[in-house]
Amino acid sequence: MGLVTAVGLANTGKDVICIDNNPEKIEQIKKGHLPIYEPGLEELLIKNLARIEATSDSKAAVWDSDVIFIAVGTPFNGEQIDLSYLKQAAKEIGNALKQSNGYKTIVVKSTVIPGTTLDVVRPIVLRQSGKTDDEIGFAMNPEFLREGNAVEDFMFPDRIVLGVTSGRVENTLRAVYSGFTRTEILITNPTTAEMIKYTANSFLALTISYANEIARICEKLIEVDSEEVFRGVIMDKRISPIINGKRITPGIASYLRAGIGFGGSCFPKDVKALEAYSNSIKVDGKLLSGLLYINETQLMHVFQTGLEKHKGKVKQITILGTAFKPDTDDIRESPGIRLAELALENSINVAVHDYIAINNTKKHFGDKVEYFEEPLEAIRTSDIVFVTTIWPQYQLITDEDFEKNLKKDAILVDTRSHFKERSDKPWRYRIGVSR
Repeated sequence: MGLVTAVGLANTGKDVICIDNNPEKIEQIKKGHLPIYEPGLEELLIKNLARIEATSDSKAAVWDSDVIFIAVGTPFNGEQIDLSYLKQAAKEIGNALKQSNGYKTIVVKSTVIPGTTLDVVRPIVLRQSGKTDDEIGFAMNPEFLREGNAVEDFMFPDRIVLGVTSGRVENTLRAVYSGFTRTEILITNPTTAEMIKYTANSFLALTISYANEIARICEKLIEVDSEEVFRGVIMDKRISPIINGKRITPGIASYLRAGIGFGGSCFPKDVKALEAYSNSIKVDGKLLSGLLYINETQLMHVFQTGLEKHKGKVKQITILGTAFKPDTDDIRESPGIRLAELALENSINVAVHDYIAINNTKKHFGDKVEYFEEPLEAIRTSDIVFVTTIWPQYQLITDEDFEKNLKKDAILVDTRSHFKERSDKPWRYRIGVSR
C-alpha cells in the first residue's frame, strides 16, 4: 500500500520520498525493482523514478516533506490490533519534527481502529516534537486497494476519503490528490474515516460468508446449484437495477458465490480487529463473530467434502493455487495454504503449484510439501486435487488434459466455481452444488 501510494502520487507530478528501515528494499526501489509482486507497479515505478527518492533516513525525509504518510502494518495479534509499528513511526516523526520549520501534515493511511489517529498518533507526535496543533495537522486517509489490482485502484479510485482535523489539512490533502479530478472526495473527521475502512472490509467479508452458508444449505438439497440461486437473487432490481432497459450488475455480485472462504492481509485481520474493538466498547453483537466462524469452518467443510467424495484412503492431495487470490504473491491467510496445513496435520502428503506465489510458499513450508512448476505434473500422484486460487491459466487446462493426468479414482474439488461453465464430470465436484 505504501509503495503503490508513493508511485501513484509521483505519477501525478508529486515528489515523493519512500522511507523504510529495510536497506535491501531501499536499494531495490532505487534501482527500479519491486520488493513485492504487483501487476503494473514496476513499470510505473521506473517511469517515475526521477520523482521518487528511497531512504532509511526518516529525519531528513520528514524535514524535506510537507505531508508525511504513515503506511506501516497493523497486524492482529490474536486479541487486538497491534499498534506498535504505528506508535514507533509516530515517535520517529515527532522526533524528526523537533527542529523542523513550516507547517506539516501527518496522514495515517494504515488501517486502524476508530480513534487511533486522534488518540494515539496525534498525542505521540505532539509530545515528541514539542509542537502544537497550529504547527502540525492530522488526517486519516484510508486505502481501498485490492491486491493484484492495486495500481488500477489507485490511479482510478472510486472514492477518496479524507478524515481531517481542519480546513487547512483538507486543503493540503486536496492539493495532494489534485491529479484525481474525476473522483468524488468525501470529507469527514479522522474517526469516521477509520470506521469507513473497517466497515467496508467487513461488509465484503460478510457477503462472502453469507454466500458460503447459503451454499452449504444448497449442498444438502436435491439438484440445487448455489450459483443459480444467487443469480436469481441478484436479479432483484434493488441489487441490479434496470436502467434504460439494461440490467446493471454491481461488482458486489461477484462476492456472492460459493468458495473456500476469504484470506489475504486485510479481511481476516480487519474483521477480527473490529470484532475485538466492538467487544471492548461493550457492543453485544454476533454478526462479526458469526461471519468469522463461517469463514473458519468453511475450510474444514471443503476439506471434509473432498474426503467424503473420494471415499477411499487419501494419501496425497494437490493444492492448485497458494496465493490468496490471483495476480499476487501474497499467501497471508491463504485458504490454499491453510488447506495444505490441514492435510499435513492429518498425515496426508501435499503437492503444490502456483504461478507467482511459489517462492513465498517455499519459505512457509520448506521441505514439508512437494513443489511443481507445471499444474498437470502436480496432480498425477494425488487422490484429491483442490483448485483454490482462480488463476485464469487453470481454465486453459482442458477436461481431457485433466482426465489424462489424474490417477484412477482421483477427484478434483473446484473450491471457487472456477469451472462452473463446464459440463459435469464424475471426477469433478464443485462447492455449493448438490449431487
